[in-house]
Amino acid sequence: MLHPTDHSHNPSHGHDRPSPTPLTRHAVEEILSQHGYRLTGPRAAIVETMLQYDRPFTAEQLVAALRPSDAAAETRQIGRATVYRTLEILASVDVLTRLIQADGHPAYIWDTPGHRHHLVCTGCGTAVSFTSCPVSEIVSSLTRETDFVIQDHMLEVFGLCPRCQASGQPTTL
Repeated sequence: MLHPTDHSHNPSHGHDRPSPTPLTRHAVEEILSQHGYRLTGPRAAIVETMLQYDRPFTAEQLVAALRPSDAAAETRQIGRATVYRTLEILASVDVLTRLIQADGHPAYIWDTPGHRHHLVCTGCGTAVSFTSCPVSEIVSSLTRETDFVIQDHMLEVFGLCPRCQASGQPTTL
């Protein structure tokens, strides 16, 4: 869908991201309800827009995508603060994962709740979730060696997807 550095607000072009279980507005509403949140009108609009993205997206891309068009000028604009708060709520209930892109900027990607990591294409922004956790052994070792109580971790792996490799994108290490 969106390239991670593309600031366009059209969330409906590009490659498709494989998703094991499609997340729906209804599923998000149930998850929010289980955590004591309601799916208000603005939150529903944010969720519906967010679910159109098949690549990591930034909060600002979502704000831009939610701006009413001239034809819908009577539609009330959803404020930037509402978008940011909603993204944080969705991340706290594990519907969204906040990740750092190859350029160092934060982005979000939606998925069904559960422990996961991401492989992110530096060419087109495609993100693939994976649930195997190669960090578990390191976390156990670090806990023993440092006496830290480790609460969580993130792993993002960057590279070129097969399509970008085929198109001749340069590979760098």
